[in-house]
Amino acid sequence: MRLSPAHFASWLGFGVLLGVACTNPTATTTEGSGTTTEDPECPIGSVGCACTPGGTCDGNLVCASKLCVPLDETSTGVTETVTETGLPTTATDTSAGECAPANGRPNEACGSEEPYCSTQGECVPCSGIASCAAVDPATPACDAVGGLCVACTESDASGCTGATPVCDPVQQTCHACTQHDECTGSACDLATGACFPAGDALWVDGAGACEDGGSGSEAEPLCTIGEALTRVEAGAPRAILVRAAVYDEALAVPDSSVVAILRAGAGDVEITGTGEATLAIGGGARVYLDGLELRGNDVGNGVACDAGELWIDRSLIRQHHISGVSAVGCDVRVRASTLNKNLGEGLFASGGSVRLENSFITENGDKANADNPRGGLALAGGAAATLVYVTLVGNNAYTGGGLSIECEPDAAEESVSLRNSIAFNAVGYSTFNCEGVEVVTHSAYSAATDEPDDDNVGVATAEVPMLVSADMAIPGVYRPLPATKLDAVAMFEGGDPDVDFEGDPRPTDESSFPGADQPPP
Repeated sequence: MRLSPAHFASWLGFGVLLGVACTNPTATTTEGSGTTTEDPECPIGSVGCACTPGGTCDGNLVCASKLCVPLDETSTGVTETVTETGLPTTATDTSAGECAPANGRPNEACGSEEPYCSTQGECVPCSGIASCAAVDPATPACDAVGGLCVACTESDASGCTGATPVCDPVQQTCHACTQHDECTGSACDLATGACFPAGDALWVDGAGACEDGGSGSEAEPLCTIGEALTRVEAGAPRAILVRAAVYDEALAVPDSSVVAILRAGAGDVEITGTGEATLAIGGGARVYLDGLELRGNDVGNGVACDAGELWIDRSLIRQHHISGVSAVGCDVRVRASTLNKNLGEGLFASGGSVRLENSFITENGDKANADNPRGGLALAGGAAATLVYVTLVGNNAYTGGGLSIECEPDAAEESVSLRNSIAFNAVGYSTFNCEGVEVVTHSAYSAATDEPDDDNVGVATAEVPMLVSADMAIPGVYRPLPATKLDAVAMFEGGDPDVDFEGDPRPTDESSFPGADQPPP
């Protein structure tokens, strides 16, 4: 807000004349009192009329000698304002120059560091305007350091909603969620990138004070997961947050529902229900499991999915009578999880698709106690399977079957892609039985020849104990031993997980170990 000396003097004189012209017993400003009586013919704040008691004027006008006058396009760097006491003060203005219109929006007359024209006609950073959201709803947050309106900051992620609920504070942009931990008090709908509504979350605490007839809030949790599932409605995504306890109940997810069942807090969430399945997923449902242990169904499957979507993260599924996971017409995604010691097979898929990353499929298929064991991964009905950084160890199958990966000899043709993985059978070299449709790259697997003529490594049964070792603290986990022939087998590709089973970094610019676990450097 600057006036040249000549213009200032002329307007000052003009202001005096106007001040006389506007003098009226009914239009007075009492200095220092903050009270004003307005002349209908000369409204306070208008051009040529009195300033407000606070020294402001309408629109693009400035207060000079207690009168409102237009901004001059020239500048000498001298600014006069009237304080609330009615006394004028003079200061040096170091801004890039006055601007118009004074609407709080970006202005070409302003520089990049102070790009907004304030309502006082000054070039200012975002901290000097009333609202970044008013400038552009897509950039509602003010970056106090850079001075610009941005999509979000570390302290203000209010603009991150819908399918982009997560703020990247470095890039100051909003993006889709990819982990449940990114959605506080709820879960991530990984298929859409949106967070589940936190206000609709149901809490379960089978080991604490609980009431199945209660609200299901964090302060008033339910006692059973089954009760929480009865409150789920089709088309209304709902997160169920479960505290540590043993839940001896068989569960059923309603058809066409969207549900996330997640561990909340420390400790183990163990689900031990028996029946056809410990967890049965209805048709058309989309289900997320994270941080759970499902074990010990001595008559059926661990998880049974029928024509839906199933996402399993950081979970342990073990010791079920048939399959750890049985999926018919489902799309299944398994990340950082373990399928261990299931009598039939670790995972069975008929139709649909399966993608496994950073996971262990170990010691499945018991020829002595199962009718028709099919080892680690069994496919039928044209199912398509992709395994990236997966460890299959110690799996067994019926005589002649594929101990690590089996494809049923049906009319439909299955497909298998195994990359950067380990496939060591319990015994022998019948690793794959898929009539040659499997595509295996940068992997180590049981083979009669030590060095296959490609980018894979063949391993004899007797070598296995020298290459991987069972982690006695975590069921089903086999870790590669350092300084062995497994080193430098795997080759990272774009889109691969850049961390391993436990979240440790994986080399992305050089070869590394195959399988779910990356040894420390």
